[in-house]
Amino acid sequence: MRTRKRQTCFTAAAVLAALAVPLAAAPAAQAAGGTVTGTKSLGATDIDCGGSVPVTVALDAENGISGSPVDVALVLDRSGSMAGQPIADLKTAAKGFVDLVDEATDGSLDGVIANGSRLGVVSFASTATADTPLTSDANAVKSAIDALVADGSTNHSEAISTAQAQLAGSLPGNAKKMVVMTDGETTAGGDASDDAVAARAAGTEIFGIGLGAADEAEIQDWTSDPDSAHYRYAPDSGQLAEVFAAIGAAIVVPAATGVTVVDTVAPQFSISSPAVSKGSVAQAGNQLTWTIDELGTESPTLTFTATHDPAAGGGALAVNPSVAYTDAEGHVVTFANPVVNVHGCAAAIDVEPEHAVNELGTPGQTHTATATVTDDFGDPVAGVPVDFTVLSGPNAGAAGAADTSGAGTSDFTYPGAQGLAGLGTDSIRGCFTHASGQQRCDDVLKDWVDTTPPTVTCTPTNNPGGGTEPPADNEDGFFQLTATDAVDPAPEVYVADSASSYVFGGFPSGTKIKLVQAPGATPNQKVGVGDIDWRITLNGDALVYAVDASGNQSAPVSCLVPPGPK
Repeated sequence: MRTRKRQTCFTAAAVLAALAVPLAAAPAAQAAGGTVTGTKSLGATDIDCGGSVPVTVALDAENGISGSPVDVALVLDRSGSMAGQPIADLKTAAKGFVDLVDEATDGSLDGVIANGSRLGVVSFASTATADTPLTSDANAVKSAIDALVADGSTNHSEAISTAQAQLAGSLPGNAKKMVVMTDGETTAGGDASDDAVAARAAGTEIFGIGLGAADEAEIQDWTSDPDSAHYRYAPDSGQLAEVFAAIGAAIVVPAATGVTVVDTVAPQFSISSPAVSKGSVAQAGNQLTWTIDELGTESPTLTFTATHDPAAGGGALAVNPSVAYTDAEGHVVTFANPVVNVHGCAAAIDVEPEHAVNELGTPGQTHTATATVTDDFGDPVAGVPVDFTVLSGPNAGAAGAADTSGAGTSDFTYPGAQGLAGLGTDSIRGCFTHASGQQRCDDVLKDWVDTTPPTVTCTPTNNPGGGTEPPADNEDGFFQLTATDAVDPAPEVYVADSASSYVFGGFPSGTKIKLVQAPGATPNQKVGVGDIDWRITLNGDALVYAVDASGNQSAPVSCLVPPGPK
């Protein structure tokens, strides 16, 4: 007398209710879980300021059977009681199971059971036969199913042992599954319980399907625990397709269920035209929520267009830095974070020359400051308004504005103030308004200097009474001292004694003097008479030079003193 694993009775109503829940929902029935990975890519690496870039978020999923190959033996009842509609419905249901496995292994229903998984068919009546050994040829398996003919008794023991013999020779790394379908009690051969125990002990997971008058308790005695995950009952053959599909779902194991992908796009971009190849997508501002009920072996995508906001500025920007994935199975999926280079947004300004020096002495002097506006990559940006202002210095208040050229440059030219008031350092600022509304500026300096010495002359002049200018040798010693300077309108003139250290002055340009040479006397300066401003007595000849307000000194010129009286 055999000992059954357990006694469980299913009513037709209870079985139909149970069928509403796929077997794959029962963890103990699942093969090795499926896998899910994610990628994120951009349709361009570089865009213009305010431009758009296509974005693709992709999932690459493999269900359990695709990532972890299995060998499945279909053990099908072809006894006489299956004749007529039952055997026809069995063929349809079993071939549907083959198609499910075929598509699940590589995502394509192409007649090839891929990625190392295989199917075989063992049919039984009075005896069992291995109609198709384990193979990757799905069409061969379906042909063997189509060839079944109902006749004879029911030998469950030989059916299970024959199937296990096929599985025992399977690849070491393949999980082993056996699906036994029968519509009656054992009427030939011995008790199949021992054969089932041996198969399970060898690592085979056994699923059972009872049809019509099948002995449910006997079938559940063969199947792996728990029975709720490994046994299904079909009241009539019309339910076989649904039952086989449920068993198939348990073996295949979806890659994931209840999938949610939340893609948060960076605030520098806006979203348009979101679309998915599977599931549905909802948009709330800059967030997209992509939901998928179930993933098999497939690669669904979420696509949308991200448009850059010029007010956000450019540079290397992450479009959607946060992509969060969740599913019912708890897969952890991470996504790369590519960036797009946004060119052409004005980011920086550089005004040149940084520090320039101009000699003020030449009339009509001007200075030009050139601003260059560039983006975050140092490339020039055209059409940017630049404002220039002289903040301080002799030309404070001068201002100008111009848009940048195709080379990203804008010029500001202003005239320097003339005379002594034009000497000093101008602080010049060039600014543009960043897209964010903030001013971005650069300051430079301009020195207006006077390093040119004045020009001095010592020319004979009239006598104290304003009389005729003396002859060339100027024996009377009357001279006019004249100095001119490009910047200083009133340079001073000095008279130095070539024979001593005495210096007299400074005198304003145009001063008239009487020079007296008195060797050995003490050089001195006295007020002149009449048209003559000063009488200057020297030991030797006079050396006349001029000094301007900047301290520039002219080269001395000789002013010959007439010899003393004899």
